[in-house]
Amino acid sequence: MSGQVAGRGATLEVGTVFLATSRGGDASGGWLLARARLEDVAEAAGWLRGEACRLADRLDPEPGARWARAGAVHPATGTGPDAPAALRAWAVDGERQSLVRELLRLRQPFALRFPDPGGAWYELGAGPVPAYASRADGAPGPPRCEAAGHVTPYVADMALRAARTPGDPPRTLVRCALAPHLTHEHDGIVRELSGPGGHVWGSFGIGVPVWRLRVAAPCSRQAGRGPCGLYADHPGGCVPAA
Repeated sequence: MSGQVAGRGATLEVGTVFLATSRGGDASGGWLLARARLEDVAEAAGWLRGEACRLADRLDPEPGARWARAGAVHPATGTGPDAPAALRAWAVDGERQSLVRELLRLRQPFALRFPDPGGAWYELGAGPVPAYASRADGAPGPPRCEAAGHVTPYVADMALRAARTPGDPPRTLVRCALAPHLTHEHDGIVRELSGPGGHVWGSFGIGVPVWRLRVAAPCSRQAGRGPCGLYADHPGGCVPAA
């Protein structure tokens, strides 16, 4: 579990929003499975608990699962890590759930990974969304995210077809255009379009190439000043497109 219960005198600011995520992966990398923006500690902790149960039920359904035909699911035994069992145990452990709420109340990030056979893993995490407020003293905002993602030939072809607007050819390497952010998803310009049509943006993860494309306006806000305009629920701060 990341984050320590420290700073007992800390207080939660009014209007704090939390970003909660679930991820899965193996030795080759990780993927975002789900995420949600929650308005308070109880909602964030409840979402994590519900997500643990949801993952467990899909990874290892009970023998009496209503959606499975009779005999399709049966108990199995074996050695090694068991992520679904660990997820279920964590979800019903009142003491561990209280610790999650305490960490979030003190604005400490929470992350817990559940290993599975073959090097696979599943992870739950949550933390306060950073408030990138404008600085009246002109101080610089947070530094730019240094993550970069590769664009495969297939995705490059999709970027050409995503908008019927002339523009530059797709890039082979995309740099994240966000200031530090809590989500594991990064965004960068895959292809610049001409005129007011916007640019083709792509999402990627650490060790995972660009997998999703969207057409959106260029990022024109200064780093760390105001919410990101790529899509409504992204907590990152924008960095100028240049």
